Parts: sequence; structure tokens; C-alpha cells
Amino acid sequence: MAQTIINLSDPINTWVTKSNEMGADIGDLATLTDSAATLVHAINAIDSDIGDRTALNTSATTSLVAAINSIQTDFLEQTDSAEVKNFFASSTSISFDSGSGGARGSFALVDSAVTGAKLASNIISTEKIIDNSITLAKMADNSVSTAELVDSSITEAKIQINTITSASFKSVQSILIKNTAGTTLKTIFGPGE
Repeated sequence: MAQTIINLSDPINTWVTKSNEMGADIGDLATLTDSAATLVHAINAIDSDIGDRTALNTSATTSLVAAINSIQTDFLEQTDSAEVKNFFASSTSISFDSGSGGARGSFALVDSAVTGAKLASNIISTEKIIDNSITLAKMADNSVSTAELVDSSITEAKIQINTITSASFKSVQSILIKNTAGTTLKTIFGPGE
């Protein structure tokens, strides 16, 4: 909108019109929500209520909009772990690392925080299992069946002494060794054909 100027050459009716336009542009002082008696007082009251922009603790102080918009960035750029921890009042397990890789934060899990219910189905794959981590104590009874055994995986060294009996042979056959009187001296068992 152009500035309203009253010229000395303006007739009275133009002067009245322009004065009314300026009054409309300024507005009614009685409708100010501040108790200031003039527009200057009202503007100064707003400035006082807002405060000194240079005293803002944000990275942007050129305007209130810039300062408010910088709050999110400023929050993410905190470098003090105690300061970040204060945002999480109920936790004592939050740490902050601004070091390698430009990481902004790391959150340590408290003991026993990850339960089976927190793991997605089929989330633990072979590459996630470290060598020698599955011990006999971690295996359910009868969990290894014939299908899990590799061909020729049971060697003589794996067979315990006194564990194979005649009942374990397929189609068991026996050989009887007798003396001349017909008394059985020894019975030898073996698998049949």
C-alpha cells in the first residue's frame, strides 16, 4: 500500500479523505489489548514482552521465526550427555557420543531390556550367532534327529565303549561256540543280511 501524503495544494475534502485513510490504517487505539495510550507505547510494550533477540540461546537470532526454527537443529546438536539425558527423566542408561562418524547419540540398553517378546520372528539368522555359542545346555532334548547328521559324521571315535549291544543290530544273528559235549561256551552276535 502506498504511503498517504497530504499536499499543501490538496483541497479540504481531499485532506479529510486522506486523514480518514490514515486513521483507518492505524486503527482504533481503544481496541488495543495493551494498556498503552499510543501506538509507540504499544509497539514498545510488545518489544519489551518479546525481549532482546540477541539474548536468545539458539544459533539463529535474526528473528523470532528463525530462532524457533533453529530449536530442532540445536536440540540435535547437543554435545553434553548429561544435557541430553535430562530430556529422558526416567532413564539412566542414555549415553551421547559426538565422536566418530558424526554420530549424535547412542542409547545403551539396560540389563535384560531385550526380551523374546521384543524380537521379531526369524530375526536371529546364522550370521548373528557367534562361533561356539550353542552349547549342549542350549539344546532341547531329542532336538537332533537323523536328518541333522552329516553322512559319515559318526566315526569310531564318537562311539562310547560298551554302548552297542546285540539289541542295536539290524536283523541280529548269533553264532554259538560249543564244546564237544554240546554246551554253549560263547555266543557271538552280529547284524544279519
